[in-house]
Amino acid sequence: MNNVRLRALTITDLPLTLRWHNQPEIVEMYSGHPFPVNEEMERKWYDKTLTSNYPTTVFGIELIQEQKLIGITVLRQINLLNRSADTAIYIGDREERGKGYSRAALLLTLAFAFYDLGLHRVELSVREDNAKAIKLYDHAGFKKEGILRDAKRIKNRYVSLMIMSILRDEFEEVIKDYDIQ
Repeated sequence: MNNVRLRALTITDLPLTLRWHNQPEIVEMYSGHPFPVNEEMERKWYDKTLTSNYPTTVFGIELIQEQKLIGITVLRQINLLNRSADTAIYIGDREERGKGYSRAALLLTLAFAFYDLGLHRVELSVREDNAKAIKLYDHAGFKKEGILRDAKRIKNRYVSLMIMSILRDEFEEVIKDYDIQ
């Protein structure tokens, strides 16, 4: 985990994230809509993202040594009353996928949620057919809560979503061997 850090996005990241938001695999697995994203739409998303951390916080995932932005992680629907949030993550840089960076970034995101924000619960939804992501979430300590049957229509077929969550005490068990606080 010493090779990855979370950082705020800056307007200079826009061309890179615009490219990612139009990659077919990102659109299909994560975006929730089939529409292309143009520069004006990305700029509006940036205007909202760069000027507020609540109820959504967006982090860039950066390789420390290279100072290279490779992905995004998000805490959404932050609810300070119930001490909960929803999370999502992706590695946009195709060359950096499959190298363990998602796990490191996810654990850092959860550490921020539980230790900096004082949350008790973080949840997510993942396509039931996304085995790689489900494996990542299992290894990070998430527990399956249920299935939203045929919840999304993608390319003229319906896919179900798995709902998973992790509680702070479960997270602390997962990271006891890591240097995270």
